[in-house]
Formats: sequence, structure tokens, C-alpha cells
Amino acid sequence: MILPISVEELAKLVDGGLVDPEFPGGRVHVFDVRDGQAYLAGHVPGAKHVPPEDNYPLRWIPQRCHTQELVVLIDEDGAPGGTARHVAHELVHKWFRRLRYLEGGFRAWQAAGKPVETGGPAGASAASWEGTRPEVQSSAEVPWVTPQDRR
Repeated sequence: MILPISVEELAKLVDGGLVDPEFPGGRVHVFDVRDGQAYLAGHVPGAKHVPPEDNYPLRWIPQRCHTQELVVLIDEDGAPGGTARHVAHELVHKWFRRLRYLEGGFRAWQAAGKPVETGGPAGASAASWEGTRPEVQSSAEVPWVTPQDRR
């Protein structure tokens, strides 16, 4: 069962630097699965844009997160049958166990008066690292991520 995370719970994690309190050395990964224009107009601080087209989140998220880290998915309204819940249900099949969707979605975050970032990289470029292998290797945020050379 995929559980929601409240706006207040997510706000505490954002305020705490997105450190995963239940997984030593881990991070909380917040992914915005709305379209690129919505993400650029405003998103939860620290959220990465992962475009929902062509099941891109299902290919990208498992490459960037440990299966025991907390993953929070945000869509527009957190509705049943919405993008965040769909992606979460699919990720369960890839062994992710700590998945949450933001209850009420980004609309609830805004309505609660929580901080919003604008701009930033959106689309596929936000979900990829570019550079030489040493640059990419040194940018890895977690020790178990091994960048792949896809030349």
C-alpha cells in the first residue's frame, strides 16, 4: 500500500535538508512528476523534475535512489489515479518500499503557504548528469550510486 505524506511532514523533511532520518547516510528524494511548465512555475524546494512522459520516472528513479531511501512523488493534486500514485505503484514492483505521494499534491503545498522555488532545470536534462567521468563521479551524492558511461 502506498501511503501519503502530509504537507507538514514533507515541510519538516525539507527544513531538515532532506536527510533521511530512517536510513543512515541516506537522503529523502523528492520528485515532481508534473509537466515541465508547471515545475518551472513553482515546486517544492529541493524537488527534482522527472517528466511523466513515456514512463521516464520508472526508468530514471531506480538508477538514482537506494531502494530503502524515502522517495516522495508530487503531482498537481495527489488524486487517486493521478500521476504520483501511478508512478509509486509501478516503483513498488522495482523493490522500492518507502514510497509516498504528497497528500493533496502541489496545490496543497501552495495552499499551506509553504516555500516554493521557481525555475531550475526541467525535463530530461534535470534528470541526467553530464561531464567527464571524474566530474560525474565526484558529483555523486550517495556512495552506492555508480554513474554509467553511456558514450
